[in-house]
Amino acid sequence: MKIIHYKSNAPWVGKMKCPNYECGKETPTWQSSGMSDSCPHFFCDTCSNVLHREADKELLYGNEINEELLAKIEATLPGCPCGGKFVPSANPKCPSCNTEYAHQWEPVERLKVPFMPILDGSCLIRDRLYSYEVCIGSKPKYWWRLFKNALTSKGIGRSKAEPML
Repeated sequence: MKIIHYKSNAPWVGKMKCPNYECGKETPTWQSSGMSDSCPHFFCDTCSNVLHREADKELLYGNEINEELLAKIEATLPGCPCGGKFVPSANPKCPSCNTEYAHQWEPVERLKVPFMPILDGSCLIRDRLYSYEVCIGSKPKYWWRLFKNALTSKGIGRSKAEPML
């Protein structure tokens, strides 16, 4: 999978602090501006990968945003490469302790929320454009991830639980 690198001080990069007071780790996070039309999007119930499909966006135009529309989209949500499933109620999770970050809106309201945070190391899975992993920080960290990705894409060091994308 392609890896996109963002510098830590880029204007669209921030940090999300773990809500678990015992952990409190801050994770670098890329945040869509809201102008990028990133809705609807859905997080995995197991990891912090996020799904954004143009087909779902097209359903928002001309349809009332309600439980019925959410159920229609939810029925088509695929599994995540990690083995989990993309679901309307999931949120990103702390990479240290797996505590889920809270979201201020209910799943139906979230269909039209354009702000999509992607945690460092998480992937954006898309249906029409290429999918990619987000790497925030130093260039050596980026190069290391490229190296690891090259090894795992050839099956070297990849566990059976990790599907090849």
